[in-house]
Amino acid sequence: MLKKGSKLYSILKLKCPYCQEGNFYKSPNPYNFSSMSEVKDSCENCNRKFSIEPGFYYGAMYVSYAFGVAHVISFVVAKFVLGFEMEFWNFIILAASFLIIATPLYYALSKIIWANLFMNFKK
Repeated sequence: MLKKGSKLYSILKLKCPYCQEGNFYKSPNPYNFSSMSEVKDSCENCNRKFSIEPGFYYGAMYVSYAFGVAHVISFVVAKFVLGFEMEFWNFIILAASFLIIATPLYYALSKIIWANLFMNFKK
């Protein structure tokens, strides 16, 4: 399932969508706030550019939004399935705090997912 050549490999390993060997981000840690999710200009292995056009990664906001919505919906479903008795505002604070913690990861994943939608693996 996680074989080189699959888009899932590139997304989970944060590798170049073209060759899947070079790193996609300057810092592989999405919680490094000094260079948070800065995409490299090109791959150090295959020298292909990561930005197809100016403003290319603005579309990643839609993917990030989908992550946020899925996050909140999963909290709501878990609350009802597991039967947690919790006041409304306590639940909102709990879901929001976990969302704030996960936001850098969602931000990094949204950019690599967006890139993999338009860039394909080439040997």
